[in-house]
Amino acid sequence: MAATAQPQPRRDHDTRALDELGQAVRSRRNQLGLTLSQVAHRTGLSVPFLSQVETSFAAPSLTSLFAIARVLETTPERLLAGPVSADVVVTGSGEGQRYDITDAPQTAFRRQLTGLEEPFSAAEYVVEPGSQLGGFFASEGREMIHVTQGMFAVDLDDGDGHIVTHRLAAGDTMIYSTATRHRWHHLGAETTRFVHVSAPG
Repeated sequence: MAATAQPQPRRDHDTRALDELGQAVRSRRNQLGLTLSQVAHRTGLSVPFLSQVETSFAAPSLTSLFAIARVLETTPERLLAGPVSADVVVTGSGEGQRYDITDAPQTAFRRQLTGLEEPFSAAEYVVEPGSQLGGFFASEGREMIHVTQGMFAVDLDDGDGHIVTHRLAAGDTMIYSTATRHRWHHLGAETTRFVHVSAPG
């Protein structure tokens, strides 16, 4: 039976971003010739919830979006990023669409900084101690993580049953291939902030 994700409430300042996300999910699903029921079955999410995402009445957590992106053979970054309408785009410190990372009550969110037409995707993550960041994920491309506050770890699966953990502190940067199965987790007792930049393969 499909799990029902709890939608985040729609706020006025979310309207444009939710519309763009819903359109991106629906367009990609139609492009692949998949029904809502098929996507629901493969993601473990409910048909009503997926319908709310496509019609811009619910914002999925990043955990749910990773599941949707995997079934739609794309990446969360491609679904999240809205269009760019100018040659120069400035995103203020309080701007950029915010998405919760999981459906858990702990505070961890992503703030989107770039639009769809850019050759890369950039976002800021803010993660409180105890927050869950999801399991292993892989896609084609490369990504960079630069930690600006706190501590953070990236686990890489070497393909032979071994997990290599890279611990990052404020000021540290890591670049790796996203084709390698990887997962993130918070370290330490303070809030962690990092900038994530990814480029498709």
